[in-house]
Amino acid sequence: MRAIYSHSLALFAAVVGTTTLASTAFANPSAGPHAYVGANYGGYKDRGGDFDEDDDFKEALIGAQVNQFLGFEASYIDFGSFGGDVGKANVDGYGLAVVGRLPLTEQLGIYAKAGQLFWDADVRVAGLKQSYDGDEPFVGVGADIKVSEHFVVALEYDRYKVDLDDSSFPAPASNWEGDMDTVKLGARFMF
Repeated sequence: MRAIYSHSLALFAAVVGTTTLASTAFANPSAGPHAYVGANYGGYKDRGGDFDEDDDFKEALIGAQVNQFLGFEASYIDFGSFGGDVGKANVDGYGLAVVGRLPLTEQLGIYAKAGQLFWDADVRVAGLKQSYDGDEPFVGVGADIKVSEHFVVALEYDRYKVDLDDSSFPAPASNWEGDMDTVKLGARFMF
């Protein structure tokens, strides 16, 4: 219960901070601190696998850029349903991240992020169903292009981890460690 409370408190602090930054930077978001909302769409694969057109996901995010180098981001990710005839999983969750950004020009920047993914998974294997949750670190890199004063397009590559450990499932599903690589294209509205 304490973990849920502290995660909720951190998310609340991020939203309040974003709102405060938004009110101070509304006139010209690119000139200083600003907030943004956005969405990403992309594909994912497990480690050693291939990107498949059926494995797509959606992400909604809210962020605050403190200065041109440092920002914070909260996101909700839905990996949808994946698997085969024997086993399927539905995974979603929310993430909190610190973003370090390096502006290359006035319109172009690159960034790296590190954070924590708080995930839920519903798994079905050979007729058995089980729900799991957990939290794991994640990392990512990306590039963004400012299209207009308030609109940015970004391309990002992230690695998430989801670990399941359950002896009630038949092998190999009894201990699944999933490194999920994602490639996503997104849009951000700065205010």
